[in-house]
Amino acid sequence: MKIIQFSFRIILAISISVVTIFSIQEVSIESSFNFLDKALHFLCFIYLTLITWLSRILNKDLHVYVIVLAYGILIEIVQRFLPHRSFEYLDIFADFVGIIAGIIIIKIFKNFYPKY
Repeated sequence: MKIIQFSFRIILAISISVVTIFSIQEVSIESSFNFLDKALHFLCFIYLTLITWLSRILNKDLHVYVIVLAYGILIEIVQRFLPHRSFEYLDIFADFVGIIAGIIIIKIFKNFYPKY
């Protein structure tokens, strides 16, 4: 089990690095509301929630969700100060909905594998 958790921790570190790099790069989307952008936030935060939970770096599930949401908010704050990016509350909302979807997936997973 420890090797699996270690593997998920490596995947988590790589994932956070990739998401951070992509979140500070310039994008060419003109619209302030782009469905594809919000869907990407949603899916990305489902993924980050699941990987963070599977890595078992935190003992309490609530801490996982708060940390992942704080990361999403931090990304938006950083984007506020970048000339080619912008802060959007809808992105934070899409992140939050992705985390909620991740929680639902985790609850279903726990029903099948209660010892994890």
